[in-house]
Amino acid sequence: MSFENQENQTNQVTSPKASSNKTESHNPVQCRLSEMFSTEPKPKKIKPNPTKESNFKTTKCCNLNDLLYGTSYKVCMAKECRIPPGAKYICSKAEVGKEVQNYCLKCFEDADLDVNEWEQKKNTNSALEEIDECGMCRDLFHRVCELNIRSKSSFICTTCSPLRLLNMMREVGTVNKDACAKFMTKKLNEFIVANNQEERHQHPVTVVSFSEQKEVETSEMCPELDVSDFITKYSETVKFVNRAIYVYHRIDGIDVPFFSMFVSEYPSHAGQSWCIINYLDTVPYFKSEGIKRGAMHGEIILTYIDYMKSIGYENAHIWSNPPEQGNDYIFNLHPDYQNFLGQNGLNDWYIRILQKGKDDGIIQSFKTFEEKMGENAFKSFVDIPIFPESLWSNVMIETNFETSYKKCFMKKLQVKYKKHAVDNFWIKLNKSSGPQPTIPALYPHPIMGDRMMFLDKCAEMNLEFSTLRRAKFSSVYLIELMYDADYF
Repeated sequence: MSFENQENQTNQVTSPKASSNKTESHNPVQCRLSEMFSTEPKPKKIKPNPTKESNFKTTKCCNLNDLLYGTSYKVCMAKECRIPPGAKYICSKAEVGKEVQNYCLKCFEDADLDVNEWEQKKNTNSALEEIDECGMCRDLFHRVCELNIRSKSSFICTTCSPLRLLNMMREVGTVNKDACAKFMTKKLNEFIVANNQEERHQHPVTVVSFSEQKEVETSEMCPELDVSDFITKYSETVKFVNRAIYVYHRIDGIDVPFFSMFVSEYPSHAGQSWCIINYLDTVPYFKSEGIKRGAMHGEIILTYIDYMKSIGYENAHIWSNPPEQGNDYIFNLHPDYQNFLGQNGLNDWYIRILQKGKDDGIIQSFKTFEEKMGENAFKSFVDIPIFPESLWSNVMIETNFETSYKKCFMKKLQVKYKKHAVDNFWIKLNKSSGPQPTIPALYPHPIMGDRMMFLDKCAEMNLEFSTLRRAKFSSVYLIELMYDADYF
C-alpha cells in the first residue's frame, strides 16, 4: 500500500550508518579525494527573518538566518537503496531491537507488509542553528559563529570578553603519549616544511591516535565450511589492536580535522604481523601552497605504514573501495561540492602512493590479489589471510551463506576472485632493525576510538563538516570531548 498521499506527521533524524550487509560496504577503505581546485561556495545571504524568540532582533555575527542543519543518506532495508536528504521514506513505528527499519517508497510498494505498522517520513533535519544572547551587550549570535559550546545562559560574546577566545580550547595539544601519533606528527610536519619554503604556508598538522585491544573468536570471521582449518591456522581466538587516527590542520587558529582512518594491527597473525586499513575518510579543508590534497592524504597513509615498519611489522593490506556520493563513513556530512575518485581512479591513486612508498624505502613490494594468485601464493582459500570484518572474511562468509556445498562454494568464490582481482593490495614492508611487534601502550577513548560511536555523537549533536564554518565549531567541540568524554 502506498503512503504517497498520506500527510507526513513527523521528521526523524538518525545517525548515518556506514556499513550494510553487502560485502562491498563492510570495512571498505573509504577515501574521499576532493578535487584540488574546488572552491567552497559561500552560504547564501538572505534577508533577516526574526523570530519571536529573538525578540525581533537579527544576529550580529552574520547575515545568515534560519540555518537548518543537514542530514545524511539513509539505507533502505530491502535492496539497500539509498534514501537521499529530502526524500520521503517509510519507517517502522516500533524499533526492532536497536535497529531502525527504513524502506524507500518503491521497495515498500513491492514488500508485503502491514501498512498500519509503518509511517511515512521525510529525510530532513528540523533543527536550526541555535542563537545565543550575550549576557552583557544583549546582541544575538549564532553559536556556530561564536564557537560557543558551553552553557547558553552564561554566554558572553568575544567583543565583550576577548579573553573567551584565549581560554577556549582551539588546539589539540598533547592528548596522550601515543607513539604512533607522535611519530606521524613529526614526519608530516617535516613533509610540509620540505614542500613549502615560505614559512607563512607552513601551517602545522597534529595527529591524534586512540587505541584499544580487541579479541574475536576465529569462527566468527571464517566460513563454516572449514572452521577447523582456520582454527588450526589462527587458533581459537584472534587478538588485535583497533586504532583511530585523526589528522588536524591549523586553520585561523583552530585545529580542524581533515583526514581520519580506522586501522587494525595484528602483532602475530598466523605467524606474521599485519596492519590493515579498514576505513578512510577526508574533508577538503587541508590547504597548502606547495602540496596538493591528494598528495597529503597519500603521505599520511605512508607515514602510518612507515611507523608500523619502524616497530617491526611485516605486512599491510588495503582494500580500494570508493564510497558513493553522500555517504559518511567517519566525518558527519561532507561538503556538497566535494568530489572523489571512482574505482579505476582510486586504484591508480593507490598504486602511485604505494610506488612512492617503495621509492622512499618504506615498502619492499606490493601486489594486487590477481598478481598474488598468479604467483600461486594462495593454493587454497584457507591460505588467503583474513581479518575480522575485512574484505576476504566477508566474501567467504557471504559465499558460504549462499551455499553450504563445497563445490558450489568454490565456484561462487572463483567469481568473486575475479570481481576483486585488482581492488585490494598485499603490501610487504621493508625490514626494520626494531624488535618483534607487541601490543603497544593503549590509549582508548569511548567515543573517538569507536567509528560508529563517533558518527552517532556527531549526528546527535549536529556536528557537521559540510562547511568550514561548521567544521570549525565541530572541531572546538571535539577537542573538548577528546580530553573529557563525559563533559557534554
